[in-house]
Amino acid sequence: MPVTRIERKPAPHDDSAAATTRGHALIDALPWPCIVFNRGKGDAVGCNPAFLGEFTQWREAPARSVFESDFDHVGEQDGHQLYYAPASRRWYRIERRELMFDVAVEAVFLTNMSECIESLRRHREQHEQLLSTSRMMSVGEMATTLAHELNQPLGAAINYLAGCEQLAESNGHERLLQGVRLAKRQTERAAQIIGSIREFVRSREPHRQNLACAPLVQGVIELLRLEAGQHQVAIVTALPDDLPPIFADRVMIEQVLLNLIKNAIEAMRDTPPARRQITVSARVDYDDMIELRVVDRGCGIDAGGMQQLFTPLYTTKPDGLGIGLAICRSIIEYHEGRLFAEPKPDGQEGCALIFTVPRGTA
Repeated sequence: MPVTRIERKPAPHDDSAAATTRGHALIDALPWPCIVFNRGKGDAVGCNPAFLGEFTQWREAPARSVFESDFDHVGEQDGHQLYYAPASRRWYRIERRELMFDVAVEAVFLTNMSECIESLRRHREQHEQLLSTSRMMSVGEMATTLAHELNQPLGAAINYLAGCEQLAESNGHERLLQGVRLAKRQTERAAQIIGSIREFVRSREPHRQNLACAPLVQGVIELLRLEAGQHQVAIVTALPDDLPPIFADRVMIEQVLLNLIKNAIEAMRDTPPARRQITVSARVDYDDMIELRVVDRGCGIDAGGMQQLFTPLYTTKPDGLGIGLAICRSIIEYHEGRLFAEPKPDGQEGCALIFTVPRGTA
C-alpha cells in the first residue's frame, strides 16, 4: 500500500529536499507504525505502510486531531507513555521525536503492547490465585488447630451448663435459669462455628441457602449488643426493604459480619463517645451481587495497612493473632465474593469493610 505524504521533487542541489526524501524512505522502511505531523499546522506529512496496516480504519494519514481522538492516555510503562485504542481494544506505547524535513515535523512511533499487557494480566491473575491458595492453606492450618483445641473445652462447658440449667430449673431460680440458658446458647453457637470452620477447611461445600439480609444482620447485632453498649457504640442499619436475599451459609456469613463489627467497635476506642457509630448497609452492586458494608468512625487505616490488612498473621492489635480477617476473606472467596476495605471519602475519619455474596432467589 503506498505511503501517503506530501510529494516534493527535489532540486538538483537541494540538501534539504534530499534529507526529506531520505527521511521518508527511512520511515517507510520501519517495521513498526509511524506517522509524521507538521509541528506548526498539525496536519499529516505522511505515514508508513506499517501504520496503514495496523490502523485499517484510515486509508491515508489522518490529521493530528483525528489521530489523537482515537487514543486514551492510561499512564506510563517503563518511562514510556501508554495509550488504549477503544475502537480496536489494543494497547500502544507511543513515542514522539522531533525531526527536520523540509519543514519542522514530529514523528510518532507506535508499538503494539496488547500481547505484552495481556500476558502481564494473566501472570497477575495466576499470582493472585497462588496467593489465595497460600492464604487458604495458612488459614486452614490455623483453623484446624484452633478447632481441635477448642472443641473439647466447648463440649465440656455445654455439659456443665446443661447440668446448671437442670439444677436452676428444679430449684425455681428464674433469673439464674435465664442467665444459664443464654450462656448455654452462646456456647452452643461457638461450637457450631467451630464445626462450620472444620467443614470449611475440609473443602466441603458450605450449606448454602436463600437468606434474608435484615434478620441475619439484626441477629448479629443482637449478639454484640452488650459489647457495643459497654463501649458506648451505636450500631445502625440501612437496609433497603426490597433487598433480594443472599445465597450463602448462614453461620459463615454471620461469623464474617460478627468479626467486621467487632473490629469496627475496637477501632473507635479513641473516638469521642458521642461520635461512636457503626453503620451496616447493603445494596445490589453492578455485578448483581449483594454488597454488605460495615462503616465505622474510628482511627482509619493507612496505605500500608490497606495493603496488608487481609494477610494472615498481620495485626495492628497488641493482643491480636492476625487471623480473623484472613479467615473472613477466605470464607467470602469460598462464596465466590470479595472482601475489601475502603477509606472514608472526603478526608473523613474511619474505614469501610465491604464484602459481596451471591444473590439468592426471592
